[in-house]
Amino acid sequence: MVKVRGDLARAADGRVDIAGWVDGLVAAHGKLERQAVADACEFVRGLGSRGEPYLESGIELAEIVGALHLDTASIVSALLYRPVRVGLVPSEDARSRFGDDVGHLLDEVLRMATTSLLEMSNTRLQTSERRDQADNVRRMLIAMIDDARVAVLKLAERVVALRAAKRYDEERRQRLAREAHLVFAPLANRLGIWHLKWELEDLALRYLAPDIYMAIARQLDGRREEREARINGLAESLQAELRERGIDAVVHGRAKHIYSIWRKMRSKNVGFGEVYDVRAVRVLVPDIAQCYAALGVIHTQWRHVPSEFDDYIASPKENGYRSIHTAVVGPDGRTLEVQVRTHEMHEQAELGVCAHWSYKAGEDEDRPYAQKMDWLRQVVEWRDDVARADTQSLGEELAELFRDERIYVSTPKGHVLDLAEGATPVDFAYRVHTEVGHRCRSALVNGRPRPLNEALDTGDRVEIVTGDAPAPERHWLDLHLGYVRSGRAREKILDWFRCRDPEVNERAGRDRLLALLDALALGSPAAARWQEAARTLGYPDEAGFCRAVGAGDCQTLDALEALHPQTEYELQMELLPAPGAHDPRIYRIVMMAEDRDGLLRDVTELLSSLHVPLVGNTGRADPITGRATLSLEVRVGTLRQLALLVERLQHLAGVIEARVAQR
Repeated sequence: MVKVRGDLARAADGRVDIAGWVDGLVAAHGKLERQAVADACEFVRGLGSRGEPYLESGIELAEIVGALHLDTASIVSALLYRPVRVGLVPSEDARSRFGDDVGHLLDEVLRMATTSLLEMSNTRLQTSERRDQADNVRRMLIAMIDDARVAVLKLAERVVALRAAKRYDEERRQRLAREAHLVFAPLANRLGIWHLKWELEDLALRYLAPDIYMAIARQLDGRREEREARINGLAESLQAELRERGIDAVVHGRAKHIYSIWRKMRSKNVGFGEVYDVRAVRVLVPDIAQCYAALGVIHTQWRHVPSEFDDYIASPKENGYRSIHTAVVGPDGRTLEVQVRTHEMHEQAELGVCAHWSYKAGEDEDRPYAQKMDWLRQVVEWRDDVARADTQSLGEELAELFRDERIYVSTPKGHVLDLAEGATPVDFAYRVHTEVGHRCRSALVNGRPRPLNEALDTGDRVEIVTGDAPAPERHWLDLHLGYVRSGRAREKILDWFRCRDPEVNERAGRDRLLALLDALALGSPAAARWQEAARTLGYPDEAGFCRAVGAGDCQTLDALEALHPQTEYELQMELLPAPGAHDPRIYRIVMMAEDRDGLLRDVTELLSSLHVPLVGNTGRADPITGRATLSLEVRVGTLRQLALLVERLQHLAGVIEARVAQR
């Protein structure tokens, strides 16, 4: 993020050094009319006592616009936006002083700011109520097509507003974040401006789900020094290898975006440590031929993950994005994401449609930009269709365009609720009411018992069986167990546990970790190891680390990995293979469960979903106790994978115990 207020050069009196800032902007971003930008700065400063703060906020917006290589009129409009927006400067005065182009841009961006795009409520039995903002959104579409700079200025202005949102009241913060998530981030993506898309998404997540944001940020910070050292070493090694093979490559670490990490954790039901692009490098080469040559070297050097490969050069994204994405197992046995693209593709990916303004006058449009313009021309036709459509149909179209896939389920009394795709009975319970969620014990779906972590389908009728007292389960917060998919439910559960006595959370967190270690046939770590794990994950001490696990702020698998950060080889030496097995990666898991139809089927389906090969199994049922005992021989490569399997087995319906066989 741009830290304008702290980084701006200032004169002795503390005011912004306008000449120095303008010189730096022109030097960094190419052909700009220096005097016009300087005049706009002086004009804003001359607005009296309010001028200097407006100059600083205008510079922050102008920095974003300049980084996207927009023209002088866009920079000047960014500097003038806030004074015009609050009525301190009439728009006609801005037009007469700085020209029709600036006046047009300001008018169009202001038209998009007349009312809120979205106003939402959150009643018990209704997901949201959107006031019809069709006319306002239509203005946005028209402005975007008539002059794409307007859309870019609006996106940049929203980034600045979100950066400042920490100073606002909660209601305003939430509204800004929802708008960014539902409208502006998708628009930035559609225009291919990833530079803005990433920041809009990250800031929206920060305010909509602060617990998730901070948990991921803490883990990134806790491991930053070690991870960056490894990434830099990998980048240097790969660059040397590519150049030795005659490929003129520049390799560097890639920025990690918290929203992207969270989205992958959510979509794949995995913990932080299993997201491939937490560790990532980007390879930039001169041409397409060298992209594929570099890919060949990378896949020769390191074993690639087949399910994590996308060729967006051969098949570009709809917004024109081009790059090759692959994931490989690095020399340390951990997964690394690699992106390969040309320098030109990199500029297109960062700037999207804005890359046009960085081209020299008179040059022919290159193919990627021409493709973007083709898309914009198609939206012009859509805009014309929209203008003829009734407002209700437009509102419905936008609602479908800017929200997640939904499912529709009903209560026993026939109330229909919509939930995010993949929602569970726990999500449903919290959607009905917080107290129903807190008291949830089990669920009947279409009249039959269903596991609380099983996804619901459209048309299901759901009845929640409640207890007498609130008692949510801590394991509902573990992403890999799949009990909760909605941010609302997760936030309510977190609030519950954060209100518990810290000592209770600390004890519960420690007990959870010790129980998992015991199920994996691992002993309790030494005190020093607990302290090191706390520091690795960004907690001040062992007590804070255990409290975070107990309150749900730290995922158990991430905590386990911090407590036992062995390489694959060290893991194989520590855990005992199945008796008589020759492959050191084969482990025996013993399960005890209520004997029921479909038990073995559920076990094998779980193994398949986790990509864990079943080498062999035996089982017996006791007709007197009605319990079954299963012995599974499975092949796994990491402690995390083994722990994930054991925990998922423990949460299958009717399972009493699942553990790795003792030595």
